Amino acid sequence: MNICIILAVSNKGCTEHIHKTFLDKVKSLIPEANIKQFILPKDGPAYCLGCKACFTNDMSACPHLSVTQTIWQAMEDANLIVFITPTYVFSVPGQLKTLLDHFGSRWIVHKPSPKMIGKQALIINQAVGAGFRSTLTPLKYSLRFWGVKRIYSIKARLAMTDYNLVEQNVKDKLNRQMEETIRKIISKQQDTAPGFITKLLYRAMAFAEKGIHDMLQKKGQPVTSDYLYWQKEGWLDGNFPWKNKA
Repeated sequence: MNICIILAVSNKGCTEHIHKTFLDKVKSLIPEANIKQFILPKDGPAYCLGCKACFTNDMSACPHLSVTQTIWQAMEDANLIVFITPTYVFSVPGQLKTLLDHFGSRWIVHKPSPKMIGKQALIINQAVGAGFRSTLTPLKYSLRFWGVKRIYSIKARLAMTDYNLVEQNVKDKLNRQMEETIRKIISKQQDTAPGFITKLLYRAMAFAEKGIHDMLQKKGQPVTSDYLYWQKEGWLDGNFPWKNKA
C-alpha cells in the first residue's frame, strides 16, 4: 500500500506525538507500506498568489509548481492519503489551507485527476477542546471534490497542550481508534470503484460544462480551459474515467 502523509505542523508538540504513534501503527499493521511524508510548512508551497493560472491554464502554470507537483504526484500515487493536523482557531493551520488552495483547480468542477477516484483518506485531528467540525470541513471538501471515495476521521480531544500531561485513557482511546481505522482501511483496499457522490459530480459537471460553454459562446467569450480539458478526456460525451477501467 502506498501512503502519503501530510503533517500540518513541524513543531515537536502533540501533533508530532500523534504522528509518530500513527507511523508505528502503520508499520506494525502494514509492514509492506511505502510511505511518503510532507511536513508543513517546510515541505509546502508559499501562499497562493490568486493568479488563477491553474484555472485559466492548468496546474503546470502554477508559480509554485516545483513544490506542489511533488506533493500532488505523491497523493495521486497513494492508495491512502493521511492528514494529521491540530485545530488552530477552529480551523486548519494556515500552511495546510495554503496547500489546499493550490489544488482547487483539481476539484471535479474544474480539472479533476481520474487517479484520485476510489482512494481512501484519513484525517487525524487533535485539539485541546472544541473545533473539530470546522477543522475537518475544509479537508473533507477538498478530498471529496478530488474524487476520494472513503474519508475516515479521528478526533482527539486532548484537554492539554503538553502531550506528557494528556490522560493515559485519552491516549489509549486514540491508539484504539487508529488501529481500528487502519484495519478498516486495509479491508477496503481493493474496493476502488468510484463512490456515488463522485459519479454524481462528474455527470453533473459534464452537463454544466456544456451549458457554460454554450452561454459563453453566445457572449463571444473564449472557450474555457476546463471545457477543453473535459472535452479532451471524453467526459462531455459520457466516457467517464471509471468506464475505461478493466
